[in-house]
Amino acid sequence: MAETSTRQAAGSQAITVGMARRPGTEPPCADGYDLQRRGQQVCAAVVDGAGHDAAVVRYAQAVPQVITHIGMTMGGLAALTTAGQMAHAYDTPPHASAVYARMEPGQPTTIHWIGDCRAYAWDGAALTQWSTDQTMGEYLRRNGVAVDLAAAHDNWSRTGLAQAGAGMCRETQIPERVRLVLLVTDGVSDQVDPAEMERLCRVHEADSQALADALTAVAQADADGYRDDATVIALLRPPA
Repeated sequence: MAETSTRQAAGSQAITVGMARRPGTEPPCADGYDLQRRGQQVCAAVVDGAGHDAAVVRYAQAVPQVITHIGMTMGGLAALTTAGQMAHAYDTPPHASAVYARMEPGQPTTIHWIGDCRAYAWDGAALTQWSTDQTMGEYLRRNGVAVDLAAAHDNWSRTGLAQAGAGMCRETQIPERVRLVLLVTDGVSDQVDPAEMERLCRVHEADSQALADALTAVAQADADGYRDDATVIALLRPPA
């Protein structure tokens, strides 16, 4: 059963946030997400654990709140690094990807990520991916390897939270004028057609919860019948 949650602070200028998580065909769900507000500032995080064993699931559920709380006070790099250190509390550190966003009035949206969770932005005309997957497939593309060969390695993640640090985490900023930002796990980015993602953004650009619900609902199983856990956080700035 899919989970949904809308959270909005009081006031007409508040950032609206829609959240949805749809477990995949292999239980238990190993995606996690969280949102933290302070005044008009919003910090959000999505985490995707690799596999479904007990340690991975526990870790993926525990660290999103750590990321949003540390992110609010110390920034995204400190948040991902702290969450990454928690992986070493296990006999075998769980592997997980994460993407974090901080949005507030008057400032660009700051994105930090590690692994293959993604950040997208909808500017009213086009959907743009603002993060770059840290996978072997992406590494091969950037080094001139044939596209078809690189694609075969897209599920090979080169790094994750357990390796988080200044040299591994990535950062970007989305201009303030871009009102709608999406944080997603690869159960969305890999299993929802890009054209369909863009269509849904166009249809639901004024309703962050409807968009999050729609994106998780349209994720499709692969040829073997497997569908990954799918999680979305949609952050929507108020009109200028």
